[in-house]
Parts: sequence; structure tokens; C-alpha cells
Amino acid sequence: MALIAGLAGCATDKRTPLVVPTPSYSPSSSSVAKSASSRIVGALPSGCGAIGTPEEISDAVGRQLPGAPKLVDGSADASIGRTDRIDCYYGLGNSDQVNDAPVRVGLASYADPNAAVTRVQKTIDDEKGAGAKASEVPVGSDKGTLLAARKTVTLVATHQATTVVVIASVETVPTGQAAAVLAKIADRALSPR
Repeated sequence: MALIAGLAGCATDKRTPLVVPTPSYSPSSSSVAKSASSRIVGALPSGCGAIGTPEEISDAVGRQLPGAPKLVDGSADASIGRTDRIDCYYGLGNSDQVNDAPVRVGLASYADPNAAVTRVQKTIDDEKGAGAKASEVPVGSDKGTLLAARKTVTLVATHQATTVVVIASVETVPTGQAAAVLAKIADRALSPR
């Protein structure tokens, strides 16, 4: 009974209403800068797992790709300013033909950002010349170009002196989904773990 009287007495006291803060999140400039600084600058990764694991690539395309990724370690090419290159081919299964891969991801480093941009622009011009439709897409904090052709979709982008190219068959990544899917793969490739 004393408890009820005590509670009744509290009910007549004037109280400050309880304010519950609503949590909200907006990325700060430091978190954006942190993301950008985790991009490749300098030496390229040495294996496909750093570019994208088979599980990550399968998750991005929305279906399980067979087999293990096949690594092709490229070489420098002074005539275009390339200092290193690595290509990873996903979904080959038992096929040894890298051109049969449903998803291909390549990284290349260049002597300077100008050489990287020049190389990406050449790829864009060549693909458009062959009939591909080009559109700009975000790739994390960078910008890329999606090139939609009859049988393949290609995304090319640069980050400083590094380029990324992601090529997928339209059977694996339909053109309508290509911007989101290929941008996710390219962003992952530019941010090795």
C-alpha cells in the first residue's frame, strides 16, 4: 500500500519528459577519406583472393560460379606506361580458356595517373567504336564507365595510377544489372584485403 501511495505521489509531480535520442549516421569526411585511402596505390596485389574471392564474385553476380579463379600475371609495357598487370578469371570450371570466363577482373598500374586515364580512354573509344553503349557509373568514391555490348558488359575505372576492368558475359550479368554488379566487383578489386 505504501508503494501505491508513493507512486501516486510521483504522478502528481511535474517531471521533465524523457527524451530518447534517435540514432542517425552520416559518413564523416574522415570515413570517406579512410575509404579512399584503402585503395590500391603502388604495387598491385599478387593473387586473385586480394582482388575478389570466388565467394565475393559469386555473391556479386547472384549465382555460384564454378571452379577456382585463374590468375594470369601480366607484365609491364613501357609503350603505354604500364608498370604491372594482374588478371583474374572467375567461373571457368574445367575450361582452361580464359576467354571463356564468365567474369574477368584486371588491375594494372601505370607510371602516372595520366597514363592510366589515357589507357582507360582508349578502351572506351575502342569499345564504343565496336558498337558498345557507354554510361558513367560510380565505383566507390571513383567514377567508371560501363560499356554495354551485345555479348559482354565491361566496366573500366581509374584510381590514381591504377586501372580496373571488369568484363562479364551478359548471360552471367544481364545488361540491366551490370552497373550495380560490375561497380561492386570493381570497387572490391580496387580495395584489396
